[in-house]
Amino acid sequence: MSKREKNIEIVEEEQEVNGTPETNLKIGTVSVGSVKQDGQKFIAVFPNGETFRTGSHKEAVNLLIREYHLHRN
Repeated sequence: MSKREKNIEIVEEEQEVNGTPETNLKIGTVSVGSVKQDGQKFIAVFPNGETFRTGSHKEAVNLLIREYHLHRN
């Protein structure tokens, strides 16, 4: 038997830190990570402090969501 798919709601909170736009992603009260812009590139920041550079904002968001699903309890 296959498992039923569950829809989850991801909240994007936009804020500006030191003049740089930053997007914080949350699922409920759990932080999934944040996305910072660095010139033409974007940096995905995981909750454990690890970072990963990507070419687009969408790619950084997808990376954070994928990492959340891999390591959630």
